[in-house]
Amino acid sequence: MSLRTCRRGVPMHSPYRPIQRHKPEPSTPLESVLRRSADLNAWTAAAWITAVWACLIVLDGVTGPHFSLNSLYLLPLCLTTWCFGRVAGLTEGLITVVITLYLNGFGDGLSAQASSVPTTTAAWNAGMRTFSVVFIILLVSAFRRTFDRERANALVDPLTGLGNRRSFQRECKRLELSALRDNRILLCGIIDLDDFKAVNDQHGHAAGDEVLRVVAQALISAVRPYDVTARLGGDEFAFCMAVRDEASAERKAGSIHRSLIAAMNASEWRATCSLGAATGISVEHILDFADKTMYMAKSTGKNSCRFLTT
Repeated sequence: MSLRTCRRGVPMHSPYRPIQRHKPEPSTPLESVLRRSADLNAWTAAAWITAVWACLIVLDGVTGPHFSLNSLYLLPLCLTTWCFGRVAGLTEGLITVVITLYLNGFGDGLSAQASSVPTTTAAWNAGMRTFSVVFIILLVSAFRRTFDRERANALVDPLTGLGNRRSFQRECKRLELSALRDNRILLCGIIDLDDFKAVNDQHGHAAGDEVLRVVAQALISAVRPYDVTARLGGDEFAFCMAVRDEASAERKAGSIHRSLIAAMNASEWRATCSLGAATGISVEHILDFADKTMYMAKSTGKNSCRFLTT
């Protein structure tokens, strides 16, 4: 293990504060099912839906018109809408109405429906079934859009547009597996603005927010589109990327720090930042070392970049 500075300076030891990691709140069984079904690929979802449809149609045909299974038909309809969208749900919903009317007649769905009913009654019952199915499909479709939007918002920092801590941890795990497969190492960095509280105190929180946005845009510009970036909270940012070797990792860390400093110098409020970077193959360990290295950078006068090989 070795520590080097991205610019002239003497490494110093400092108290180590590991990155805070929050345990996710326990979810209900329904929430788990919704999340897992939302991530199903098309073929898997289609296979499950087809199996449920087949079982229901066979069961409906066996039980006959004296037993109503209308409520059970909502299960594959909702699953179709959830996985494939409103158009697919409406299409299958109308087909379902036709099938149930053919199998069970036009009665009220509760009593035996083998007997004939007046035309007006049949039309009313058919209309009510169609309305119920369409309403539920539209409701599920609207809920899915809201679900997707909120899930996306839960992974994005609203001020800077970068990923948040949860998104960063998820994407870093994905990048860790990819780097291991491609025989590469990971470079992770922790960035902390120097004396950021003074900016808020002297120029107001609006100025502080603008500084954070400037840093975020500079960080995005300094990395590749497929690298992982995030605002971890407050004035702390992070990045993670796969690199060929330690030499290229050290050059990249120094380049990112210079880009951030240049962007902040060009802004109305000139601030500085300290960057700690480390390499390795385990994201969790790399981030811990990077966090420690960042505090070493701050202890040597701030506005510096430190690089640690693990």
